[in-house]
Amino acid sequence: MGASKIMIVDDETGIRELLSEALLEKGFHVTSARDGRESLKYMRSNDFDLLITDINMPHINGFELLRKMKTAGRKEKIVIMTGEYLDLSDTAKDMPFIYFQLRKPFKLDEFLQVVSSVLKSNRRNRRSRTIKKTGKRDVKCSLN
Repeated sequence: MGASKIMIVDDETGIRELLSEALLEKGFHVTSARDGRESLKYMRSNDFDLLITDINMPHINGFELLRKMKTAGRKEKIVIMTGEYLDLSDTAKDMPFIYFQLRKPFKLDEFLQVVSSVLKSNRRNRRSRTIKKTGKRDVKCSLN
């Protein structure tokens, strides 16, 4: 089995490049897109194992991207990144299952742990999990 194919979607160049480089160093195949519109272009001719997307982006935001993916029947596992906690219970029926919600800012080692856990997961949990900052202490979550 080859290396997992991951797409990173974020309009912030620095974040997109940092996350892409970290995943490349771990041996993943990485494609990056600056917004939902660009990511949809890549999806026309590629399948991915995991899509990691920011929510607040120009042109097509993360929610619109996920809705379009569900309509198209895409099968990628999904991790979202956002600066605030999102209650997705009202929109869950309109979007594909979200495996994890990473709350910005997050540590790179936490990001890599989430990627590894999601890729190993072969069943969908009832709700997505969140890593978030609470004061000076990090809340750690495991998908296992």
